[in-house]
Amino acid sequence: MALNELSREIYQRQILLPELGEEGQEKLAASSVLVCGCGGLGSPALLYLAAMGIGRLGLLDGDVVSYSNLNRQVLYGRSDVGRRKAEAAAERIRFLNPDIKLDVHGEYLTKDNASSLLFGYDLALDCLDNFPARFILNDACLSLEIPFIHGGVNRLRGQTMTVIPGRTACLRCLFPGGIEDAPDTDDKAIIGATAGVIASLQVTEAFKYLTGQPVNRGLLMYDGKEPGARLLGLEPDPNCICQVKSL
Repeated sequence: MALNELSREIYQRQILLPELGEEGQEKLAASSVLVCGCGGLGSPALLYLAAMGIGRLGLLDGDVVSYSNLNRQVLYGRSDVGRRKAEAAAERIRFLNPDIKLDVHGEYLTKDNASSLLFGYDLALDCLDNFPARFILNDACLSLEIPFIHGGVNRLRGQTMTVIPGRTACLRCLFPGGIEDAPDTDDKAIIGATAGVIASLQVTEAFKYLTGQPVNRGLLMYDGKEPGARLLGLEPDPNCICQVKSL
């Protein structure tokens, strides 16, 4: 997808990156990303993906905006309370970048709809807020061989992991006992900046994957109290479903 003069001006600062250039920017314009969850992680992730020039974005969320969302879900304002998140988010993204093709899915991710929703995307972002849905996303992406970037936040901490089917560990390698091993997500305490950090790391990984750069292998753990981050190496479990082609 060749760039026009306006696109060259809009994206000039990132085109200057030796890792990108015009060829890389054209790759981004030809790419598609499904953002699963338009909340604390999904809001800043969508803003940065749109500003980066991704050609097609899917917005998936069945929830509505509430006042308690507004400290971290930066796509929304008080006038959006009560609106469907996916629809309100799409309105803001169209304002930011009217060139992007948007697929608006005002529903929750389930076992029944996961494959049909994911089909045709180059990449998915896990911006979900519960592990049952994350495992559904994990398994569907493995089945369809679609990479995804996991993100999770709590209080001043967060984590990301890039999952590439057939090449890296997946969430079931990280939590082999499934829901029983996964962290408790009932604690809703968080500041918006933590979600912003993790979403930014997810988008950076998306940028690297979509432009053919090496991605992080393992679990990147961020702690805002320290502050700092460390990468925990993680290899695929040979007994995990991610090592099985047909699920």
